[in-house]
Amino acid sequence: MTSPEIASLSWGQMKVKGSNTTYKDCKVWPGGSRTWDWRETGTEHSPGVQPADVKEVVEKGVQTLVIGRGMSEALKDGIQGGQLDLNC
Repeated sequence: MTSPEIASLSWGQMKVKGSNTTYKDCKVWPGGSRTWDWRETGTEHSPGVQPADVKEVVEKGVQTLVIGRGMSEALKDGIQGGQLDLNC
């Protein structure tokens, strides 16, 4: 099973094939997608994506992960020293 494709992307709007939802930010994994609410894990532009954000999609079966940095590349990846500790 593969993750759904991004059907369209523009500033503040993302559509995923197979979903009627227009997302501001989203997470996708094999068989699904959902809104990515940064407040759930404390994600901010800096320090960036939190381990819990990544852990969620890895647990859903993602084998290759792409972390988008946003239209202005302002979102940091949260990786320190080249590794992301998923023991959260």
